Amino acid sequence: MIFEQIMNGSSASFAETVTVIVFMAVISILSITLREYIRARVTSKLGGEATATLNPLKALTPQNIISVIILAFFSVSWTKPQKPSLSAGKNALTALSALLTNIGLALGCMLIYDILYVINVNIYVATEVYPTALMWIAMFFSSGVLVNLGYALFSVLPIPGTDGGILVAQLFPEKIREKFLYFDKFSYMILFFLALIASRSGIATAIINEAAMAAEYLFLSVLNLIFPVN
Repeated sequence: MIFEQIMNGSSASFAETVTVIVFMAVISILSITLREYIRARVTSKLGGEATATLNPLKALTPQNIISVIILAFFSVSWTKPQKPSLSAGKNALTALSALLTNIGLALGCMLIYDILYVINVNIYVATEVYPTALMWIAMFFSSGVLVNLGYALFSVLPIPGTDGGILVAQLFPEKIREKFLYFDKFSYMILFFLALIASRSGIATAIINEAAMAAEYLFLSVLNLIFPVN
């Protein structure tokens, strides 16, 4: 986000840029909190030990603070999961639950954004004035889509230190799995450079935008049948 604006130039005002950064930071913390809460609940249900909490302050670990900063600079980021401690199948389920949480949050934010978009358009058609408050609320949920798609994109990578890495590791024999997961200590360095490359090349933005546009087209098509624009 910030990195792309610096390198490519941005027509947004300083206030708008700061507002979007604040939105993304808040959404990042809330998303990480819910993601880890779901992961802990699933882990507990499957017989593992985990503390589930919805307290955002508990999510502000050094690793997650770094995650939020990286997201602000590169539009994509990740949260390093705890080392798997259950059986292969159960570890895969906990990793999948975390990944699906981000995807679900992205779709939920997109649905709310599209509803607000349709309302905004109808109000403008009727009054020729855009409701400023609704526009800012819509921007908040739009940021929620980008944040969670950014997390989901990197979380699915089959690299040690991600949920995608845990999912892939469960396919290996135990000895190979342990060696594979051993390299999670290098994950921050690997993923940081991947984030840099993906951001500068535009690959991350392209994938996130395509995914967001596909979901938006689907939701708007349905909403236009229910709340047609006059």
